[in-house]
Amino acid sequence: MNTASIQFGDFVKNKRLKKKITLKDLAKKLDLSIAYLSDIENNRRYPIKSKINLLIEILELSPKEQDLLSDLAGKARNEVPPDLLEYIMDWEVSPYVRASLRKAKQNAMSVKEWKRIIEEIDKIRYQKFEREES
Repeated sequence: MNTASIQFGDFVKNKRLKKKITLKDLAKKLDLSIAYLSDIENNRRYPIKSKINLLIEILELSPKEQDLLSDLAGKARNEVPPDLLEYIMDWEVSPYVRASLRKAKQNAMSVKEWKRIIEEIDKIRYQKFEREES
């Protein structure tokens, strides 16, 4: 599946079919009408943010797939992905998130540079985990 061009509905439909879940069954589990879910899967309606976590659970998505689903939901709605919104809006964190993004934009950071920053964040997390374990 090419994740660069996939849309939220395509992703959900693909995962539902792989799990052999009918449209009717998924609609029932999500407490949606079949027509409404069909419209979501066919990219005619926006993802419902309040149903994302339930959808993740029903489709048994891996952490990477969960991130992709949230990213696709945000992209479809032209919003911040739902799993990041609370963190980004935290009053202590948000000034730094905004400053980081603005500086990156002003300096036209490349994908390579962003990858390096992500690696550094992973190292910090790993070091913190090691300290907690000892």
